[in-house]
Amino acid sequence: MERSEQGTPPARPRPQVRRVEVKRVERITPRLVRVTAAGDEMAGFATRGPAEHIRVFFPAPGQDAPVLPTWGPGGPAYPEGQQRPTSRVYTPRRWDADTLELDIDFVLHGEGPGSVWAERARPGAKLAISGPGGAYQIDPGADWYLIGGDESALPAIATILQALPPSTPARVYVEVAEAAEEQKLESAAPSDVTWLHRGSLDGVPGQLLEAAVRDADWPAGSGRVWVGCEALVMRNIRRHLFHERGMDRGAIHTHGYWKQGVANHPDHDLGQDV
Repeated sequence: MERSEQGTPPARPRPQVRRVEVKRVERITPRLVRVTAAGDEMAGFATRGPAEHIRVFFPAPGQDAPVLPTWGPGGPAYPEGQQRPTSRVYTPRRWDADTLELDIDFVLHGEGPGSVWAERARPGAKLAISGPGGAYQIDPGADWYLIGGDESALPAIATILQALPPSTPARVYVEVAEAAEEQKLESAAPSDVTWLHRGSLDGVPGQLLEAAVRDADWPAGSGRVWVGCEALVMRNIRRHLFHERGMDRGAIHTHGYWKQGVANHPDHDLGQDV
């Protein structure tokens, strides 16, 4: 760790945390809720590309709004006796700089602070967010894209498709629970979207996605792959891309958005141990 001339660690950088209020709540599919949040503190918020991440802070039980820290030389300090907010990382689905509105999609999976909060969300509810960061860089020189994911990756997949050049074809595989979970994905690029329905395999997520990537016909030329899904499935796909497809690491981006059986999987799991 870098230290100052006096031998003490430098102060932790202060993230900008913005207070927002829910303006609209829309049920997109039976298992997906879109929350539109806005507020004056969103002035200056800017996106830098698709598949970004933001951190969302939820109020603790009994609180009207999340308690935010004050910052000093030692970093954040919370008011004594106040419960700290729970936070989770999400991909912004849409940002409107004119209205200062941000859309965030929540998958309703029956557990976890984000899912529980979104199930009950109503206009007027208060949140806080920090970010964004970690935008995915589209390669304008790629001949094609293969994009895959599950419900957790749908906001990222949607924003990547919107960012693709019109001349870059994309093959897309999305695994969801059932046909009712499909949603419209728009792109100026020629895109072939295949929806994979788990059905009775609902308790074993990712099997259909992994099989689809393994069985996919590879187009000619220099392609790029983006995959976001359950962490172990992501690693299986990553091994396949390296060892069986022979792809270069620079052509692949994988992201383990969650891990089965783990309550709060690290949001920066890119599978780089494979």
